[in-house]
Amino acid sequence: DCSGSDLVVKQEAPQEPAAQKAAEAASTLPSDLNVLLVSIDTLRWDMGYMGYPRPISPSLDVLAEKSVVYEHFYALASYTGKSIGPLMSGKHPSETSRGWSHYNAYPKSDRMVQERLNAAGIRTISVQSHWYFKGWSGMGRGFDVLDMSGAPPGGNDATEDSTSSADRLTDAAIRVLGKPENTGKRFFAWVHYFDPHADYVTHKGTPDFGNKMRDKYDHEVRWTIDNVGRLLDFVAAQPWGAKTAIIVTSDHGEAFQEHGMIRHGFEVWDELVRVPFVLHVPGVPARRIKARRSAVDMVPTILDLFQVRIEQPKDKYDFVSGKSLLPDIALPKGQEPAARDVLVDMPAGPNNDERRAFIHGDQKLTISNGVSFKLFDLAADPGEKNDLSDDKAMLKEARGRYDAFRARLREVRVKRPED
Repeated sequence: DCSGSDLVVKQEAPQEPAAQKAAEAASTLPSDLNVLLVSIDTLRWDMGYMGYPRPISPSLDVLAEKSVVYEHFYALASYTGKSIGPLMSGKHPSETSRGWSHYNAYPKSDRMVQERLNAAGIRTISVQSHWYFKGWSGMGRGFDVLDMSGAPPGGNDATEDSTSSADRLTDAAIRVLGKPENTGKRFFAWVHYFDPHADYVTHKGTPDFGNKMRDKYDHEVRWTIDNVGRLLDFVAAQPWGAKTAIIVTSDHGEAFQEHGMIRHGFEVWDELVRVPFVLHVPGVPARRIKARRSAVDMVPTILDLFQVRIEQPKDKYDFVSGKSLLPDIALPKGQEPAARDVLVDMPAGPNNDERRAFIHGDQKLTISNGVSFKLFDLAADPGEKNDLSDDKAMLKEARGRYDAFRARLREVRVKRPED
């Protein structure tokens, strides 16, 4: 059901050998891999393994040491309702039939990765602690197991959350993954941790970093990642652990006055949209990748890990827009993957205006409501303080590249209720 939206099919992206390279890379991996996806709400990119001096992410740092780490990885939007559905469907947000709401619901036309895997005979498991991840939003669709036992009593609200759930969520994930009926054949499991989201809660026994907002956030991150660590330790101890790929990422970051705002949403500054992406694949050597990549690439990567193909699209909505990351991780040691463009794509909603960021190499073009543009050099100015848009020639060139990229999007026009 795509009521309230119209699909605008624009020029298709040219066929590239990327799919063939991804298939070749996947064919070198074990044919019986499982995948565990751990997403952590509101997790910034600057974890310990990226040089942050506080010990906020020890378990993630250990995983990063034996994994492929993407140092410049971008979420699809800067808040959950516009980022997590596209993350799980492999589309840019403006390509989804998301409707007009803050808590966007994604209809069956936006096929989630778990639906594709389930149809291929993969066991699909979701362990969650927030009501948004149930069936109504589309995030719960296609799972054989949807366990919500980690949710706080009475539920929680994504805007002002004064509960905590990471401990119960890990307990639930361990219980579900401890059942042979769930892990006796190939499986995909998704666990989404929520606690780094404000409001920040104090946890006894977790390091106290101070009373400022960032201090309290760091405390929550440490609490969450310590509980993620318990799950990773459990997985490592299982007979199937050695054949389980692990992905750790986030739906968006968090701001602490870098550009005069706190928390997240509304804008597309790097502190809001640059997130971790750690990919551990058994048998694949650890490496750091500096080439910029997008969360839209996660779904095709998961499909390739399972060697599941989209052979015959069911309809015009049945596509993924990203490219598998497997060719990146299959490159010889010392060879850096080629750069490719990244789009952060936040359609308008009842609480936010349209925002986009188009990143070409180190150049970041931000677009507000389609009419206002800023331009930054992320290499020389990673804090995005020096707007270069007064250079009309440079801006024209950047806008030309963005327009060409946008022409290949399959955008869905969503009607406001009053239209």
